[in-house]
Amino acid sequence: MTRRRRTGRKVRVGFRPNRQQPGRTADWTRRYHQNQDELVDTRLSESVRAKGELSRKRTVIVGDDDVPVVDESLWEAGTVTSVHGLVCRVDDSGGRAWDCTTRRVLRTVLIEQRSPITVGDRVWFSDQSAYHDGERVGVIERVAERKTILSRRDRRSREHTMAVNADQLLIVASIAQPKLKPHLIDRYIVAAVKGDLRPVVCFNKMDLHAATPDLEDEELDASASSVEQVIEEYRRLGYCCLRTSAIAGTGLDELRDELTGHMTVFSGQSGVGKSSLLNALQPGLNLTVQTVSVESEKGRHVTAYARLLPLDFGGYVVDTPGIRQFDLWAVDPGELEACFIEFVPHVQHCRFSDCTHREEDGCAVIAAVESGEISPRRYYSYLKMLREV
Repeated sequence: MTRRRRTGRKVRVGFRPNRQQPGRTADWTRRYHQNQDELVDTRLSESVRAKGELSRKRTVIVGDDDVPVVDESLWEAGTVTSVHGLVCRVDDSGGRAWDCTTRRVLRTVLIEQRSPITVGDRVWFSDQSAYHDGERVGVIERVAERKTILSRRDRRSREHTMAVNADQLLIVASIAQPKLKPHLIDRYIVAAVKGDLRPVVCFNKMDLHAATPDLEDEELDASASSVEQVIEEYRRLGYCCLRTSAIAGTGLDELRDELTGHMTVFSGQSGVGKSSLLNALQPGLNLTVQTVSVESEKGRHVTAYARLLPLDFGGYVVDTPGIRQFDLWAVDPGELEACFIEFVPHVQHCRFSDCTHREEDGCAVIAAVESGEISPRRYYSYLKMLREV
């Protein structure tokens, strides 16, 4: 009988902590130096275990994308629509929902190579329904390479992957309740550019525009700007800007046009009205909404986890939980300037090739700020992000 040769290359991956070699229960060297006379024969009480790096790793055959090689013809293909702990909800090609866990060896490789499985991942899974009384249960065997990614840094300084394989990012910002935060929009734009997503800025709650005072971002030490000036600023940079209101129905047709035929990540600060917009676009979703705190003007967390939702008029949206802050992930200081589109034409004229555009002599970006070609607010936003990354 001829054995079928598996294509791929071998890699060594570590076991999970509960599978690693346990620590020794007795310190025989210290006991020997302390009291040699009472030292017992170690052969009678100490068991011998494998030692060294070799015993704490396993060999896995992986392909070019660093995931285990499997026979894809044996598995079902699907898309991850939500993640609850170790269980992923996966929709197959026929639209049926499956509750899937992840093969341990695959999960080990993914943890070492990148963030674990998240909403939007394309996967192949094995059918395990025969072992669960016919319920649609599966095991994820393989994950396709990601085309786009939206990540941020969590409070433990780890990568939090919010969604993958989407076409665009809809940055939802309210002009009031909570107040508009242009620097947060800038952070989202940088994350979108880093993850190969098209940024779309949605200025929501336009029904409160008449009662909205001029805003001033004190953290950036910039001059006071009105909401209209901020919107016009992003439009001059070439970003798609939408004005919407779920209550008044303002801009819903334009928003629907931008979403049709795309997979869009809805993200923004808590309380900006993401769920209200989705309910207005597709009333059958019946997403839970909540009011904003009057005292702090901070939104209350309503969406507990990210979900991939189909739209009746065509396309998909990833409804993500609201955030209080958005810290950038894996953005190097040298590539931050490329994420500010208005900086790009001036960078090549800087005197120094490694110019950080802070206080260097002959910096073309600083000269453009002084001449009015670059917005001072955007420049201060860049400086703050530069200090953080």
